Amino acid sequence: MAKRTKLKAGCGLVSVFLVGVFCGAFVLFFLLVKVVPLSEGWRDEESKEFVLNHLANRLKLTDEQIEKIRPIAFSALDERYARRKVYVDADIAITGKAFEEMREILDDAQEKKAEEMFENWKKGKERFLLGEGEVKVE
Repeated sequence: MAKRTKLKAGCGLVSVFLVGVFCGAFVLFFLLVKVVPLSEGWRDEESKEFVLNHLANRLKLTDEQIEKIRPIAFSALDERYARRKVYVDADIAITGKAFEEMREILDDAQEKKAEEMFENWKKGKERFLLGEGEVKVE
């Protein structure tokens, strides 16, 4: 009988662990797919409303305060996004120039790997250079 009890306890422990893993994976997926794009979007109205709702909830704003703050917050988000585009564009140009200077020092295998690294890094940055609703097609 003791063997059976240990087996049940072991199965229960494994089940609880697996449920925790699946729940954690679901929450991580939800955050990466839904929340992060909204909080970093800044371009579309849904993202701006997400940020405004976050402010309203954290500061416990009244409806009157929300309406007064909306244009201020939206304007700041628009300006922030515009400045980020300028910074990212310059960042890509500076890094690209440095990469070109490094090419002379690298052998062929290193140059190929560095090119791959630069392109992957650049893809992550270029999303800030796209206009609202644009999708980069490769």
